[in-house]
Amino acid sequence: MDSNFKHRKVLIFGLGLNQGGVGSAKFFASKGASLRVTDLKSQAVLQSSIDELKKFPEIEYALGEHKNEDIDWADLIIRNPAVKPGNSYIEYAQKKGKQIETDLGIFLQHIKPNQIIGVTGTKGKSTTASLIYQALKTQKREIILAGNIGKSVLDAIDQITPDTLVILEISSFQLESFNTHQVSPKWAIITNLTPDHLNYYQTMKQYVASKKLIGKYQIKNDFLFIRKNDPIVDSPDFLKDLKANIIRFSKTDLPKNFKPFLKGDHNLENMAAAIALTKTLGVDPQKALKTIQKFKGIPFRMELIKNWHGVKIINDTCASSPEAGIQAIKTFPGCILICGGMNKGMDYKDYVKFLSQNVKAVFFLEGDSTQLIRGYKPGLQLQTFGPYNNLEKLLTRVKSVVKKGETILFSPAATSFNLFQNEFDRGRKFNEAVEKIFHD
Repeated sequence: MDSNFKHRKVLIFGLGLNQGGVGSAKFFASKGASLRVTDLKSQAVLQSSIDELKKFPEIEYALGEHKNEDIDWADLIIRNPAVKPGNSYIEYAQKKGKQIETDLGIFLQHIKPNQIIGVTGTKGKSTTASLIYQALKTQKREIILAGNIGKSVLDAIDQITPDTLVILEISSFQLESFNTHQVSPKWAIITNLTPDHLNYYQTMKQYVASKKLIGKYQIKNDFLFIRKNDPIVDSPDFLKDLKANIIRFSKTDLPKNFKPFLKGDHNLENMAAAIALTKTLGVDPQKALKTIQKFKGIPFRMELIKNWHGVKIINDTCASSPEAGIQAIKTFPGCILICGGMNKGMDYKDYVKFLSQNVKAVFFLEGDSTQLIRGYKPGLQLQTFGPYNNLEKLLTRVKSVVKKGETILFSPAATSFNLFQNEFDRGRKFNEAVEKIFHD
């Protein structure tokens, strides 16, 4: 494998802050490639990612801009999946006949489709992938959890043997690599589909088509798991031309006396998906249920981070769409809600109506989605505060109104690129602010 990349000129096009670019840089540097990293962000913004690459001093950086001369230099370009279609530099590279890949594209060249369990959907991907991982561990199999779950898939390549099963959490952007390489996972789950990333895709139809790619190259001995009665996925139009065995899951599949640690109807759907899939791999459903029942969740997804004098503080920073926000509020009705930020081309009309009927008060973060939410008529029929551009100031005000027994829910239902690097940075900064303000 080393000889494939040794001395090759590899350009990482988009380092980013979500580990994917860092993982790619580490992988190619360790394989002896001549490496250059380019990103529109400045060194100051990317410093945390750059720090992780200190052990590779030979890496060159071209930050704060992209240049055609970097494209000209490269033999291989590793494109960050978040780079939008129509990027002029990628188009220039295509005209020059450059080899363009993603980290997942490289990964797919080192693994067979029958070793992959792929999990996609709008929400619930990380939780469902983690639930499957926990359930399969009861079988003492060789399993790796990777993908869009905080680290690059390339971190896992050297651990894979012919007997390894890899559970991949796959974003819609990453699914484009499956299409390029004309493969699909043997086991694929679509957790649900609701509007999202409409600042990346021009229409909802395009977004839905991107998710359908997970099953495009499946064959009759493969499995596609879908949510029963999902208005988009469980429809003749969506399922047309898909060849895999279709298996439907529903929270009603779970025993009536099943009381998991994780709260929320949407999490019951995630658990039902995990049980349905692991059953096809020979896992005893009772064993799987017992394991899943104890699962405490993953960071930044409705995570209880503090219980302060009888006040629960929940961090759900990964809720970046109105639908995800509604699910969180359903789990914690009557909460004091912190939300708002930047819009991804979403409609907030139903969200506004739901807020008015189900939360006690709303504290807003600055951003255009906040302006949109507040602009709907007849408007929010409840107490509102803000908008704020400082979490400590916001939480200080929350502290002055919250009462014992109430829940503070941080579920933005938007992105926050105006204030934070990404949703994970937002979540970490929220936790830090909570510790400062609710320390007594």
